[in-house]
Amino acid sequence: MEIRPLTADDLEPAGALLYGAFAHAASSHGVPAPWPDEAAARALLERYHRARSATVLVAEEGGALIALGAQRLRGEVTTMGPIASYIPGRGIGGALVDELLRRADDEGAAAQRLYVDGWNAPAFALYAGRGFGVVDAVLHVEREAGAGPALGNARGLEMRAFGSRDLDELRRFDHKLTGLERPDDLGAMVRLVARRRGEVVGYLGASETHLDQAYALGPAVAVDVMDLFTLLTYALSAATEDDANWRASERGLRARLSTSAPAASMAALGLGFRIRELGYILSRGAPPPARPPQLYSLDPEIV
Repeated sequence: MEIRPLTADDLEPAGALLYGAFAHAASSHGVPAPWPDEAAARALLERYHRARSATVLVAEEGGALIALGAQRLRGEVTTMGPIASYIPGRGIGGALVDELLRRADDEGAAAQRLYVDGWNAPAFALYAGRGFGVVDAVLHVEREAGAGPALGNARGLEMRAFGSRDLDELRRFDHKLTGLERPDDLGAMVRLVARRRGEVVGYLGASETHLDQAYALGPAVAVDVMDLFTLLTYALSAATEDDANWRASERGLRARLSTSAPAASMAALGLGFRIRELGYILSRGAPPPARPPQLYSLDPEIV
């Protein structure tokens, strides 16, 4: 078996491997796969292949790809995933993870983070044996299309559509609370910014998904849990003229909600979300600088 970097020629078989491995694992536990087909999984790998901060490795045996693993460097933190293998029980996934960790250490990363579904016991064993521990429990929540409750009290927040002028301040705010350097993702995904007395106190990101044409909410971070849900309520109730391409209430919504704030799950239920499953954020090395109320990305890798 050879472990090597992904090439452009690998994208088609790697997309098939990624989709097949995740679809098989998800269906055996009664949950949908992260992607509807091989093309969507391949598109994710194409995005990683183009990103300068990303590393994608494949395991090849007898001329065929049998596993793959990816990670991205975000400042001093690498975010890992997806990791997929056709052949369980041979230590192939562990070998890939070990090589990714070695490369992260060589790049000077102080920590590695990843998301694991609650039903994926083998993954917990794999990562626990390499020094990872749970730092957050995550609710995978969903909401059907439809307007939310009226925003009665904005709590002194000034909410507006994200603009390029916000990015530098938003990057500093995000790094302070999450420890991640991800300006490209913030610039591409943030839809709303919340300020109080002129200072950024939260933001809400969203992107389109391949699943049921829903919106994936996240990343989203706020200083206070009620500020986060004020942002969500505003997004569901307001038809913001300055972002005509996005109406949160017009489509179904999916999100991964941190449970670091005890009131988060009740607030989500109050906005019409339902809890579908549970997952965990694992970390190795330096712990996150804070545990803010937040929505993680819906990609298998934290973004």
